[in-house]
Amino acid sequence: MGGFAPYGADRYLRWPEVEAWCRAAAAAHPEWCALETLGQTAEGRPLLLLTLGAAGADRDRRPGFWLDGGTHAAEWTGVMSAVHTASRWLEGLVDGDKALRRWFEAHTAYVMPCMSPDGFDAMREGRPYLRSSLRPPPEGTVRVGLDPQDIDGDGAVRWMRWRHPAGPFVPDPDLPVFMRPRRLDDDPSEAFFFCDEGRLLEWDGHRWISAPLAHGFDLNRNFPAHWSPFSMFGMDGGDYPLSAPESRATVDAFAARPAIGAGLTLHTYTGALLTQPYRKNSPLDGGDLLLMEQLGKEIVEGTGYGCSKVCPDFMYDPDKPIVGVWADAMAVTFGVPGYTLELWDPFKAAGVENEKPTDFFVKPDPKVVRGLLAHFAQIDGAVTPWKPFDHPQLGPVEIGGLDYMHTVRNPPVAELAAECARGFAVADRLRRALPRVAATAHIAPLGDGSSRIELVLENGGYLSTSGLGRGAGLRGTPPVSATLHAGDGLERVHGAAGQGLTHLDGWGGNRGWGGHPIYPGLPAGGHRAVASWIVRGSGTARIEWSGGRGGRGALQVKI
Repeated sequence: MGGFAPYGADRYLRWPEVEAWCRAAAAAHPEWCALETLGQTAEGRPLLLLTLGAAGADRDRRPGFWLDGGTHAAEWTGVMSAVHTASRWLEGLVDGDKALRRWFEAHTAYVMPCMSPDGFDAMREGRPYLRSSLRPPPEGTVRVGLDPQDIDGDGAVRWMRWRHPAGPFVPDPDLPVFMRPRRLDDDPSEAFFFCDEGRLLEWDGHRWISAPLAHGFDLNRNFPAHWSPFSMFGMDGGDYPLSAPESRATVDAFAARPAIGAGLTLHTYTGALLTQPYRKNSPLDGGDLLLMEQLGKEIVEGTGYGCSKVCPDFMYDPDKPIVGVWADAMAVTFGVPGYTLELWDPFKAAGVENEKPTDFFVKPDPKVVRGLLAHFAQIDGAVTPWKPFDHPQLGPVEIGGLDYMHTVRNPPVAELAAECARGFAVADRLRRALPRVAATAHIAPLGDGSSRIELVLENGGYLSTSGLGRGAGLRGTPPVSATLHAGDGLERVHGAAGQGLTHLDGWGGNRGWGGHPIYPGLPAGGHRAVASWIVRGSGTARIEWSGGRGGRGALQVKI
């Protein structure tokens, strides 16, 4: 590998290591890998994009696949899986995998390993939980209440509890890490207040309340798809769509590469691929929704992940659509299949049933919580026993609890490689769905020194040359067209030099409404398009063609 070290997902990298890995990959193998900086975060970290594909001036004009991770600072597995996927592709290319080389000679993959490097770096260095970036509260904001902090100096923000008859939790006598919700028949003397380890800001000496989040910005609510002011769990979606440098740079990079035909954004947790629709009245038609669902089910097959529709299966409130999501923007704004993959299913790992994942966040079942904690309590180092601590404001408290970041939010290190392998399997299968157009020219003599030239464009890919059907109506989608340049000795006598053609179906879409095995039929559009000209004379003609998101090229024909 020329001094380049593949990433085997054997440990969680920190941000400087992620950046160094990307730079080393591009420096070691420029024939297959390039690195660019899309912009900078508020704290000056680079927003990196790896481009994988055979070097050449047309690399960004080939059918493209998008992959990213790290939208949310705590979801480290997404970053690791993005790096691992890029590493495995690059390993295969350098080691001479013939099938992989053929694909990457004709296609391009773009990998943005971390969309929120400020937040990711902060959390990897031990900062308290934050959603995405380190965007501060509005100027003049007064934060009152408990602020999560490492007050005992052990380098981590854990849980904190103290006994009080008004407390809403009681300890489980058989599982010390589990603080279950208090019931009416519980003894008040066994009640506790239970929260993150921290300090009370602007404390009046009496009230025990939570402070508003110091960094509540959710990058995955800042994208243009159905953006509107958003607030949930103390988080918000920014002042306006693309108000953050990270979302702006991501969308600008995606838009600048119109041949991208599909995308995958990596998150945690619940072990599910999320697909359209995102709301009851989706702007996507039934054909697009069906195609995305059937493709989604196929790309997760054998991984253990499920495929869930965001609406109604993955909504916190069925009457409140989730707004400003990046995967939704891929489909609605750009017209290509965009999926969110929620890596890591701690419930399955713990052997507990969790039928509706979103309920776990808003109305958790104590039995499910207990099952999770009982499982992870068996892993060395996953639970820190409660220990007494003299809090500077509250007096005697206890600090301890679960290592949330290496159990529930992300897998334990021993299980990281297997999880990244599953993420790779989904990304590797989805990139194979891209459209791919081939062109052939046919010459037919007509007599009187005239000839008919026909250019046939044929899409052999799963997806349409417009990505989704919605893409066909969007200005940013590359058109399907052909232009004849008649050389010396040739005169074009019929047919416009430049001809606009319709988008070409993919075979995946043809399995939808028209692909019923009992009621077979042919599609309305078809996977081929034809441009035709009549020329007189003899010589060489050049035909330049565009196959939408299926690529572009040129042919020389001799008459």
